[in-house]
Amino acid sequence: MLTLHHAGLTSIPALAPMNGEIHPGELLAIVGPNGAGKSTLLSMLSGYRRCEQGTVQLDDHLLHKWEITALANRRALVAQQEPVGFDWRVEELVCLGSNPDKALIAELLDDLDLVPLAKRSVLSLSGGERQRVMIARGACQLLSRRSDAARDGGLLLLDEPTSALDIGQQQRLMRQLRTWATRHHMAIVCVLHDLNLAGTYADCVWLLQKGQRIAHGKPRHVLKTTTIAKVYGAELYCIQSDMALAPLITLAP
Repeated sequence: MLTLHHAGLTSIPALAPMNGEIHPGELLAIVGPNGAGKSTLLSMLSGYRRCEQGTVQLDDHLLHKWEITALANRRALVAQQEPVGFDWRVEELVCLGSNPDKALIAELLDDLDLVPLAKRSVLSLSGGERQRVMIARGACQLLSRRSDAARDGGLLLLDEPTSALDIGQQQRLMRQLRTWATRHHMAIVCVLHDLNLAGTYADCVWLLQKGQRIAHGKPRHVLKTTTIAKVYGAELYCIQSDMALAPLITLAP
């Protein structure tokens, strides 16, 4: 679906060239310390910032040459902070810019525990509630525009989707993203600060440091305690778990 060939950025904030592929049905986590380039990379993957070295291709076509409406049918980006300037009801905001059927709206509201909030003003919501609404809106953008001939559910890009959520909602959201990846054959890319969420739910992890991808692959290969301690400058303990795709990481006292 999305292919990077020596893709990078030379202007500040810069990204060193990298190669890679993001596949339908895959959940990719982008991790790294503050200022590593995570949000910058997500912006390049979305097409909002055009790569200045190499190429980024979506469905074998250069990303920057996509017509804007066609691109909106294939990828959606949910930023860290999505300003809402109008007094929309939740169910109205979820389908804004799309023309979904009622069944899809009901499904997405249910998926993200938004049914009790459907008639409420988005301006009355907490930060975590609003965050889930914007994620539902991103999914609705892709799924409502999906053609009958589409082989997959598109590319959903999420910048720190769990930042305002409590641990229960973090778990439910990450489980739901895994379900969407499987059910809709959707490619999902998440910028995450919580390494244990990345290790538990992601199929693949890209670890960034100072604008460079220094490791990528399966969580258990990337999220090694020695690597993470060095990159983050932290003292850590590693706990083996049969339930996670990588060792659980905790701070040393």
